[in-house]
Amino acid sequence: MNTLGVLLLDSFRMLRSQKLFWIVLTLSGMVALGYASIGFDQKGISLFFGLWTIEHESLQLGTEESRELYLLIFTNTIVPHWLGLFAVVLALISCASIFPEFVREGSVDLTLSKPPRRITLFLGKYLGSLLFVFLQVLPFTVIVFLSFGLRFEEWNLGLFWAVPLVVLVFSFVYAMHVLISIWSGSTVFGLLAACLVWGVSVLTEWTEDIVYQFAYTVPQAGMKPDWVDGGVEEVEPRESAGEFMVGLHRCLDVLRTPLPKTRAVGAQMRNLISVDQGGSGLAGKSLLGSLFSDSSMEVPPHIAEAERRADQRHPVWKDVGSSLCYELLVAGLAAWIFARRDY
Repeated sequence: MNTLGVLLLDSFRMLRSQKLFWIVLTLSGMVALGYASIGFDQKGISLFFGLWTIEHESLQLGTEESRELYLLIFTNTIVPHWLGLFAVVLALISCASIFPEFVREGSVDLTLSKPPRRITLFLGKYLGSLLFVFLQVLPFTVIVFLSFGLRFEEWNLGLFWAVPLVVLVFSFVYAMHVLISIWSGSTVFGLLAACLVWGVSVLTEWTEDIVYQFAYTVPQAGMKPDWVDGGVEEVEPRESAGEFMVGLHRCLDVLRTPLPKTRAVGAQMRNLISVDQGGSGLAGKSLLGSLFSDSSMEVPPHIAEAERRADQRHPVWKDVGSSLCYELLVAGLAAWIFARRDY
């Protein structure tokens, strides 16, 4: 354990010496400062510490809608787009050279001449890479936590779910990079493989979601799309669409199972981070929907039930569990190659 700690400290020092680490940290600080600059007054929502005000009756200071909107900005905009995409990409680029340089001839010979076992060395480098993302997300989340708490006097510890979830998403992508970079010794091949798996995973999840809507949610909501005119016809609710759409969704669901669920894991932020909704009408809405929709309109029960079934069709434990199995398999294979290769 002492050896593993030394390796983690060494990885931290190496990452700290890279300019990109400080660039990403600075960018995260700017995004967090932008979030902290959002406020609410007697007119509505204010931006850039009061320099610009958007008048909105429901978003005045002290309303339930303002609290929920402030949280929605974090969970529906900042988390998926900044923490879940741009920060992960920058972290992947920053950590891309760790394993290729580690297994490079001359470098690895010196390391392997020392007492630690190869598996310990591998874990030290792997966990050290995850430390990069942890050190980026944690300060960002602390700023968000303080901003929310000081503004609404509500200290929402659920905000810190962003830290493990973003690290998980990065680890799912990074595992393939580690495997290919150890096998080939190439940083570029590792990055291409990681981006390919990430892209296929997101595309599969997105396609499965769209197909499910047409196979189950749309017919359960009592709607029939007109593929010629582009309209929607109201019909009697039914359990599912035709056999073709149901069969297509079943195939996509099977294809989705072994892949890392980067999109689904990131989406769990909406469930894990919440406020006391108090019937404000923003629950479950998108950020734009919360600003411009009419909260007084009630959703029909059969449509609400169809949406609920769609949201809950993939349990959290299944998505996270299958993704962790993928990571253990890929990272385990990389560790086996590293342990067995004759350097």
